[in-house]
Amino acid sequence: MTSAIRHAPPVLVVRDARAEDNAALIALAASCPMVGEMTMCMERTPDFFTLSELEGSGCRVGVAELSDGVVGCIMAAERSTYVDGRVMPTAYVGDLKVDPRHRGGAAADSLIAFARDACGEFGGRHTPIIGTVLAGNKAMERRSAGPRGLPILDPLAVLKVYAIPFLWRRSSSVSGLRVEPARDDDIPEMAELWLRHAPERQFAPVLDAASLRAFVDRAPGLAIHDYLVARRSDGRIVGFMALWDQRAFKQLRVLDYSRRLTMARRVVNMVSPMVGNAPLPPAGAILRTLTALHLCAPEADASVLRALLLHAYDTRRGTGPLFFTLALDRRDPRGMSLSGLLAQPTAVNAFITSPTGRWVGQPLSGRPLYFESALV
Repeated sequence: MTSAIRHAPPVLVVRDARAEDNAALIALAASCPMVGEMTMCMERTPDFFTLSELEGSGCRVGVAELSDGVVGCIMAAERSTYVDGRVMPTAYVGDLKVDPRHRGGAAADSLIAFARDACGEFGGRHTPIIGTVLAGNKAMERRSAGPRGLPILDPLAVLKVYAIPFLWRRSSSVSGLRVEPARDDDIPEMAELWLRHAPERQFAPVLDAASLRAFVDRAPGLAIHDYLVARRSDGRIVGFMALWDQRAFKQLRVLDYSRRLTMARRVVNMVSPMVGNAPLPPAGAILRTLTALHLCAPEADASVLRALLLHAYDTRRGTGPLFFTLALDRRDPRGMSLSGLLAQPTAVNAFITSPTGRWVGQPLSGRPLYFESALV
């Protein structure tokens, strides 16, 4: 009798990513579409590592590898942020991707453990770690209970990532405010304003004039004139934000439209030339967008963010992008600034944990969460 031959299970290795993994990571990102009425994927050509490099030196990208190549990845970034108004070392974990052919195996668990350990090396065992999960992602939501010894993810906030479509012409003026592109010599005043308002939100990054200038200098496709500053009549800057075209390293490709959106697209594209807007692209094409960055405006005065948004809308309408996005905590009073802009929200759940398995620090105040959607 011939005995059955038993094959050893494939060995999964999790390690720090290397430059030569770039092509495999780009292919991995393209293999993980966002399925919905409009099915899309986020492409990361030509360099997958650009986003992690923007986090600075305190960032690690991990990959899960089998004998046939890379099957998953994750990113862990060290950040200095405001927590209850005080500067504190924190961490952010994101970019968890697993090849659809290898889901249900050990890859995701091993990658999460890699990120947990990396965050512990950043700031110690009690470092608060923030992560985000698209609402409705049942597979990730089940992980919040900390199965198989993984970190427990406690709810922190519900974010709304708003897509503001460029439609018809709107008034761009707000009484008492003037909005214009920023100049290099505005950076010190912008940094002072950031220092004043960033602590109003949890986990807002610490920025000074030098770090703001350095970020602009190294960010592909971003220049100081992409920032808009809102000024009072006396010339003081009271708010700012950038609109960033990220096509140089991140592209949103439409893979398919639902039947309902296919019909809607025909109507939209018939009307687009009449109002001076770009048409919705066909399946397989890039969907051009802009992303808000470093949004700084007072919590108590919604007119400042309103002025910035209206000016951004007026100056970028008809230039190619179909919409721009920004993220706000659903509790954030600044959300009042979006009234009438037909902003379409996507809910994202934010969680907090730590390398010990659960966040056990002091209870956080009710300040809204700051989230930089441009860096995911």
